[in-house]
Amino acid sequence: MPQDVAMAWASSALSALGLPVWPLTGLLTAVFCVWLAVAAGALVRLVIPEADGTSVGRAGAAFILRMPAVVCSVWNPFVVERLLQGHWSLLAGVAAVMTMPVLLARARVSEQESAQDREDAGRRNSDKPRNTDSLRIAGACAALASAGLTPTGWVLAMVAAAVALSCAGAPAARKIRAAAALTATAVVTALPWLLATVLNGPATGAPGQTGVTAFAARAEPGIGTLGSVIALGGIWNSQAVPPSRATWWAAVALALLLVVWALAARGLWRARRLPAVRATVPTAIVTWLVVSLAATGPGLAALDDLVSAVPGAGLLRDTQKFVALALPATVIAVAFATRVLAAYVRPVGAALLATAVVVVAVPDAPRALWAQLEPVTYGPGWSEVAAIVDGQPGDLLVLPAGTFRSTPLWAEGRAVLDPAPRLLDTHVLVPGDLVVGGAGQGAVSGEGERARQATQALLAGEDAQRLTESGVRWVLDERTSAGPRGESAQTLSGATERFSDPELILYELPPPAGAGWTESSSTEGTETRPTEPSDTARAAVLAAHALWLTTLAGTLAGALAVALIGRWRRGPARH
Repeated sequence: MPQDVAMAWASSALSALGLPVWPLTGLLTAVFCVWLAVAAGALVRLVIPEADGTSVGRAGAAFILRMPAVVCSVWNPFVVERLLQGHWSLLAGVAAVMTMPVLLARARVSEQESAQDREDAGRRNSDKPRNTDSLRIAGACAALASAGLTPTGWVLAMVAAAVALSCAGAPAARKIRAAAALTATAVVTALPWLLATVLNGPATGAPGQTGVTAFAARAEPGIGTLGSVIALGGIWNSQAVPPSRATWWAAVALALLLVVWALAARGLWRARRLPAVRATVPTAIVTWLVVSLAATGPGLAALDDLVSAVPGAGLLRDTQKFVALALPATVIAVAFATRVLAAYVRPVGAALLATAVVVVAVPDAPRALWAQLEPVTYGPGWSEVAAIVDGQPGDLLVLPAGTFRSTPLWAEGRAVLDPAPRLLDTHVLVPGDLVVGGAGQGAVSGEGERARQATQALLAGEDAQRLTESGVRWVLDERTSAGPRGESAQTLSGATERFSDPELILYELPPPAGAGWTESSSTEGTETRPTEPSDTARAAVLAAHALWLTTLAGTLAGALAVALIGRWRRGPARH
């Protein structure tokens, strides 16, 4: 996953410089939110120019009237629920979705416009650099590379870019040039996870076991699945939903949003020929319908067949993520509705009223986020365990079985990802199975078949020799987290306890066949490890990540360079 590698490299760099690592996630989340808000403001300004001959066309009033739409871009059920889910990196993809219409769905002076209109347009554009198109393409490529932090973000950005470019009013030659640049960026950006899939082999799963039912969009109280996705909600995980969205208030919020759409309808119809409107509103309608249909019986069956048959189609499993494609249209609708209100009250009053409608959609967002998103400090035992296992031969199994932990020591009993695979510099065997809805409600199988077999052997209390023959040397019991441990005590009865504190116990199993542990020990038992990636494969995947980061830096630098060159070229013309 590009996110994990990028965070690991960034954390190492910060640690080497003596800087704290804990603010990194929060800082990046803030950057993505600011990017999303700025892009929303630019989109509204593109669709509704500041000076359009109306009584609210003054620059100051226009800025005020844009603010509700900007607030809507970051204060909405989708963004809040994804942050509560821990999907902060997905916001890069959401911001890219908002950015693509701004950069790519541009209009040109129509042949039907009057001569005076064309003259005015030419006067407005006379000072613009001739490399404006290059700047927009470079910016779109940078947005796409940033969205590649997660595979789903990459898919979202690609869909938004393709739709925006198809709706643009640019000549065919410019569209081809932009498409070529975006395609090249897309290929490089997707290499980290595409290459890992190819080298490790595709994991599709049998029909009925793909997890599409568990990840389908969820109907909120009183509004059904369609109403939930129109309101930008409906995430599958009920534990990532603010309390207000789990009550009748969701219906009130949807009713207010439908009023916003009704107020905006006339303005949207009049602006229907604008490329940015054609690229966003139809996309939103299609998204609502597709995501809702995907949660029905036939839709689940079709998606299940697709995910089980096509490698990589698992990206489509969490269909509610694609509600992000409807966010730009919702932002534009809020902007048009605010303009309608400004015809009856002062601009400030219209902006406050529209902002209130946006805020009441998730009135408890600050409290919910504050309670969930705070840095924690792992117990001191993790450093002690890392000092023992890091860089040593042999793999590590974790107890209790599962991907999530609920320790009260630093997680206050909330479900969090097991830190072992990310904190320890050794091969941690994790099946990746996800229990949805609690024990007994069903589980979505992960891709770690070898880890699953080893964990099952441990829980069954089988002889430790079976584990060591397959390369398992360590067993880490995170004793303060609840979960299945089975008969593991029987397997560990002959193991050596290397470390113990109130949170962790680290066991070392006897080496295979009485020999000492060596680098080759963890590659023995090839009949149980047929798909273990080689060092060459790991190096190739890391190289792909490095190429992605280089592309991201290069596209950002390119966009900045084009902007600076254009500014320099404009300078002499004004004297």
